[in-house]
Order: sequence, then structure tokens, then C-alpha cells
Amino acid sequence: MRWWLVALVLSGCTIHPTYVRPRVAMPAGWHGTQALGNTQPVWPAHDWWRSFDDATLNELEQTALASNHDLQAALSRVAQARDIARIAGASLYPTLDASLHGKRGQNIHKSSSGRANEAQLNGAFDPDVWGALHGVKRAAQAQALAASEASANTALEVAANVASSYFQLAAFDERVELVRQTIETASRIDVLIETRYRAGAVSDLDEAQSKTSLANIQAGLPALEQGREQTLHALAILLAKSPAELTVQPRRLTGFSFPATLPVGLPSELLQRRPDVRQAEENLIAANADIGTARARLFPSIALTGDGGYASDQLSTLLRNSNSTLSFGIQMLAPIFHGGALRADVDRSTERYNELLQAYHQTVLGALRDVEDALIALQKLSAQEELLDEAQLQAKRAFNLAEIRYRGGASDAFTMLTAQNTWLNTQNSVLQTRFARMNALVSLYKALGGGGQE
Repeated sequence: MRWWLVALVLSGCTIHPTYVRPRVAMPAGWHGTQALGNTQPVWPAHDWWRSFDDATLNELEQTALASNHDLQAALSRVAQARDIARIAGASLYPTLDASLHGKRGQNIHKSSSGRANEAQLNGAFDPDVWGALHGVKRAAQAQALAASEASANTALEVAANVASSYFQLAAFDERVELVRQTIETASRIDVLIETRYRAGAVSDLDEAQSKTSLANIQAGLPALEQGREQTLHALAILLAKSPAELTVQPRRLTGFSFPATLPVGLPSELLQRRPDVRQAEENLIAANADIGTARARLFPSIALTGDGGYASDQLSTLLRNSNSTLSFGIQMLAPIFHGGALRADVDRSTERYNELLQAYHQTVLGALRDVEDALIALQKLSAQEELLDEAQLQAKRAFNLAEIRYRGGASDAFTMLTAQNTWLNTQNSVLQTRFARMNALVSLYKALGGGGQE
């Protein structure tokens, strides 16, 4: 028996594995910054959306972060997790309960009867020799931190979605304005062609092509208006408002400027900046603690108990010293046979740790990919926007020349209508690319963890 106890004491040193942060090979810098050039290894501000210098956007972000239902639910989950950690910590302390009861008994074979009255304090304490309770506490604390990081990630997603929706609204507004202006131009061209058709100067084919072109342009307007309203509805939900409550008029999309230099941080610091990576690590810490708890349950548990109070057959004499009682006890419960359940729990907790370890590595890789994706998008969309700006100028010039040539009888209506549609499509592509570039900047801020925690 003596050697068995010594073995148990010595094994206590290895029951609980020490947590060590997984080693992750991080690149020295971002691959996507090589072509961009205008980057700095600093992190965005916590309120990164203020870099767009738009009072309406700032107000929308403030409202969303204060009212969004998903975020409020996440904060409630944080509070619950912290309460669970408090409950787990309370198990490390002694418990003390008070009891007061009285009873009266009657001997059914005799005429005698009796009474019994008791007032007691009952105490119990688990010294947690093998650290099972401490393991539960450590796991609960890590889960509370994981819930907090999940809440931070929800806030980051809400902020990014608000900014993206706001820029989408601005893009829709300009695209709607563009189509309406094009409808005016197309209507003017249609009147010209119809007048010439009635005069017999052009064929009915020219007239049909003109009206087809005008109708197609007009048909694009309802779809854009629908998209604008649905984006507004989505933004309202982010702000915890009903779709009918919100009215937003953003400034022109082309009125937003891009920062002269992009804050991109360093890959080596990303692990501490992204809330989803921090959450994955806290889950790993909790799983590591669970391994120790499962191992500790393989060993005997010890409980200390104590009772003290008074007992009397008369309530009036209950609290006399002569009726006082006091008792102490110690209990040891050693697991002998549980059908392999305890060992299986150790194996399960170990495999759970291994699962979350892989999830951690996957989260880190996903974080690296998010940043690189945003950087390459900014690079390519910037080049695309520059080319489209030139294409737009040339398309406008081509349409003006085609209209002049048509009025002079040197060109047909089809050439002019084709030039008109090309100009419209090119302008539309410029606006869509501009929005995609703005959205890529939002994605970069989000990928960097929104500037991290302050």
C-alpha cells in the first residue's frame, strides 16, 4: 500500500500536461505587398472605418456595434461562459449548509411517542489532490476567453459588413444615376432616329434597333433599384432596425479616396491580432486542461466532511451545550472497475485536443490567405480601374464621334447605338470595379483583425 501511495504522489507531476503554443511557420512579410508598394508594417486603427472620413459611415458603425442583435447575443454568451468559470472556481472552496428539522414518532405497538429536533451546520471540502477541479476551472476560464474572442470576431464582421453595405449603396446610387442619364441620351437618339424614319431617311431596321436599345437600357434600371433597396434592408438588419426604418444617402462612390499608404502589419504578429485565431488557441488551451482533468479522475478522490449542531427531544432545550454534537469524517473513493470508461475519457480528451490543434493550424492558414487575397485584389483592381478609366474616356469619344457621323449621314444607326451601349457598359464597369476595390480594402482591414484589441 505504501508504494502504491508513493506512485500516486509522483504521478501527480505528470497528470496535467503543460500547455505550449503550437509552433507555426510564419512568413517574414506579405507576398502581396511586393507589387503594391504603398504599404507599411503597421496595424490599422481599432476604428479603421474612420479612415474613410465619412460622418454617415461613422454613425452607422457606432449604431451597429451598440445595437446589432448577433453581437448582443455574442456578449450574452460571454457572460454565460464567465458565470460557468465562476461556478467551476467555486468548487475549489469548502461548502457550508445549515439544516433545521424536527420530527415526531409514534410506536404503533405501544402508547409511547417521541420527538426529535436537530439544528446543524454541514461542511464539506474536496482538497482536489490530483487537480481535477483545477483542471475544470482552467478549461472554463479558457472557454470564457474563447467566447470573448468569438464576440470580438462578431463585432469585426458586423463592422466590415456595415462598411461593405454602405459602399454598395453608394455604388448602386451612381449606377442608377448613370442608367437614368443614359436613358435620357438614348431617348434623344431614339427621337432623332424616329424622326428620320418618318421622313424616309432611314429604314425600319434602324428604328427597331433604336427602340430595342432604349428598352434594354430601361430594363436595367428596376434591377439596380431592387439591388439598392435590398442592400439598404440588409444594412438595416445590421443596425437592428426594420427595413422600413432606415434611410441612408451616402456620398458618391468616386468621392472616397484610398489611403496613401496601406497599413498591413507583419505576419508574425497576426496570431495576436485576429480574434478568430485567438479564439482557436483558447479552445486549444481548454482542451489541454480537459486532458489533465480526465487523467485525474483515474485516481482516488478524497472528501473531508464535518457536522456540528444540536439535537434534543424538546425544542425549548435544543440550544443547550449539553445537547451539542460534533463530527468529522474523511472519505476516499478509488475507481476499481468502470468498464474502461475513465481511460476512454482520457483518450477522447486527447483526440479532442488533436482535433482542435488541426483547427488552430487551419485558422492560421486561413488568416494568412485572407490577407494575401485582399492584397492581390487591391493590386489587380487598382490596375483594372486605371485601364477602365481610359476605356471609359475612349468609349465616350467613340460615341460622340459616332453620333456626329450619323447626323452627317456618314454612319449607320447600328454603329452609333453600339457605341452608346459600349459607353454605358464601360462606365458601369468602372463603378463596379471601384466598389470592388473599396470592398477589398474593407476585406484587408477585416483580414488584419480590424486593428486588433486596444
